[in-house]
Amino acid sequence: MKTGKPTRLSEKLNAELDTIRKDHVALMDSQLESFRSDFSSIATSALHTIETDIRFFLNDSKSELQRRSETIRRWLTISPWVIVGLITVWIASMMAASWFWTVFLTRSEATELGLTRIERPEGRWLILDPDKTRLRTCSMGGKTVTCIRIMED
Repeated sequence: MKTGKPTRLSEKLNAELDTIRKDHVALMDSQLESFRSDFSSIATSALHTIETDIRFFLNDSKSELQRRSETIRRWLTISPWVIVGLITVWIASMMAASWFWTVFLTRSEATELGLTRIERPEGRWLILDPDKTRLRTCSMGGKTVTCIRIMED
């Protein structure tokens, strides 16, 4: 309200502050619009980066999972036969080792006792060493049997 009196200092200052406020409001609106624009482009860029990273991760994980499942499938196909083969080889090798050990023990023991074993088509023969063994007739349990007496050195 103007009364015709000279303007006071406070009114002058208020008028200048209003002008400054209006200028600042326009500047703030401009900065806010710039911030919104920048933030929107940053958010869009971040969203695009996240989508790309997730897509890459999913594709990579999918291919890794497919590789591992293929390996597992291959092992499940081959593995039973490999296991059966290994068990068969193990059983056969144990049988062969047992047979060789038995032959080794019986032949070495028989040789030490003065006996020689001969394999022929008509049968097996056991030959006595006259220096180490004697053929005798023994009585066991009331029966007469043929015995081989081994001479001690």
